[in-house]
Amino acid sequence: MSGLPNINWGGLFACSRALRVAALLSVVMAVAGLAWGVSLRGLEQGYRAALLQADQAQTALTALELQVAALDVERATLIDVRQQLQEGLWRLDAGEGMSELLDQLAISGHEHGLVFEAVDVLDVQRPADSYWQMPLALQVGGRYPSLRAWLQTWTGQLRLLEIADLKLTARGDGSDWVSAQIRVHAYGASQALAPPASLADEPARAAVEVSSFDPFRPWSVAGAEAGLSGIALEQLQMVGSLSRGGIHQALVLAGGRLHRIRQGQRLGRDEGRVVHVDAQRMEVRERVYLAGAWQERSRFLALDERAPAEVMDEGEAVFDRGRDSGVDERVSGFGRAHSG
Repeated sequence: MSGLPNINWGGLFACSRALRVAALLSVVMAVAGLAWGVSLRGLEQGYRAALLQADQAQTALTALELQVAALDVERATLIDVRQQLQEGLWRLDAGEGMSELLDQLAISGHEHGLVFEAVDVLDVQRPADSYWQMPLALQVGGRYPSLRAWLQTWTGQLRLLEIADLKLTARGDGSDWVSAQIRVHAYGASQALAPPASLADEPARAAVEVSSFDPFRPWSVAGAEAGLSGIALEQLQMVGSLSRGGIHQALVLAGGRLHRIRQGQRLGRDEGRVVHVDAQRMEVRERVYLAGAWQERSRFLALDERAPAEVMDEGEAVFDRGRDSGVDERVSGFGRAHSG
């Protein structure tokens, strides 16, 4: 028995126990490490998923911000369009009713020397809920230049006036009187609106210039009258007269040129018109603005007995009164215009 090795069973047992503990700890650590690795992988996947969701959310937020910006632009455009619509509706009648329209019609017409023969207000039409339309049938007479200037002034006001039909007819008696039949469409908003702010920025309208052009009169007569209508009566000199068949024509010197003036012809700067001519003088009826209204006055251009005894006009001899030629003539120096 003494030949067997001496084994320290107690130490061996203690050593094997330590090994088992170490092995167990190793297994536990391996399991824990494995679990930790699995957990980290899940956390990484969750983190990546969160990043992806955040990126998607940021993309969606950017798209929404772009939509909001576009909506702001559209909202501003809508507000501007609404303002323009309100302004357009206000300009249909400029905040005025039919009574104001008819007053302006009468005042502006009389300022241009027109005569209203008929004014017919027709039935109101409503093409839309936001506005109405009222046709007006007008019959007015006057000189063509005055009619043209009146239409340009009247239709150029703030409110909308549309000329739907216009017919001009000359009287045909040798005068320059023209009768106009006009169909006008007036408009108005269905509800009262405040004046637009842009109204303060609009410049004042320029005064309408009255042209002397008249398509209803011969060119030669129109040219002669246009020249004399721009000269003051004080600068005209009545130097004689012609008479044929009891109808007189005055011989007027203007700017060194001799003109024959008949009844009905325009003369002077104040819309003057010759209403009477005889051997001694001629009467001119003018329109002047006095005391806040247009009024008519008569002025006379008379002969001066100190004139020469004979005048030649366009190759036609004008003889002293008393000759049997059928042509009467009184010669004067400077005719003087004076009010009647």
